[in-house]
Amino acid sequence: MKFRTIIAAVVLCFAGSASAAVLTFDNLTNFMYGDGYPLAAGMAYSGKDLTYVESGFQVTLHAPNAASDAAHIGDGTYDPQTYNWHDGFENGIGSYLTVSKVGGGVFNLLGFDFYTDGMDMSINGLLTAHLEGYDSWSTALNGITELRLGSGTYNEIDNLSVGAASAAVPLPGTLPLLLGGLVVGALARRRRK
Repeated sequence: MKFRTIIAAVVLCFAGSASAAVLTFDNLTNFMYGDGYPLAAGMAYSGKDLTYVESGFQVTLHAPNAASDAAHIGDGTYDPQTYNWHDGFENGIGSYLTVSKVGGGVFNLLGFDFYTDGMDMSINGLLTAHLEGYDSWSTALNGITELRLGSGTYNEIDNLSVGAASAAVPLPGTLPLLLGGLVVGALARRRRK
């Protein structure tokens, strides 16, 4: 095996994949989902929580104080092909949204568009920002397990860009040791010839 081939194999080994997906919510075209209205494909109830799955990610509206014993979306901003919900009224006060990978695990949050009169954003249980107005979040956050958005009166998110967390990066001292071992092995092999 040539030395360049060995180096290329080592680089590929540590590169890790960083595939990204954008949750566009484009199949949410009806006025409302849940609370007596049909659910879209990829939607299901778990108690009062309404879960929606797209591109391997789970978006869950939690409505612990829902008046009708079930959360629903679509009455917050009335925009189709977005994920929008209303805090209060049928969803009850204290509703919130979580985003996580299906089956758990870490992911990278690259950004999203939002429209709200005020929602708190938490990452892994830590308050990160307070969002208001119509804007975009574009500060990448890596290696998270849960994005949580508290609710204002009206709330909308769209174009949620998420990616697979990269493979573990070797410790700084590991790569030189590995390369050193490969060089010594290559030299020993040359001597035998």
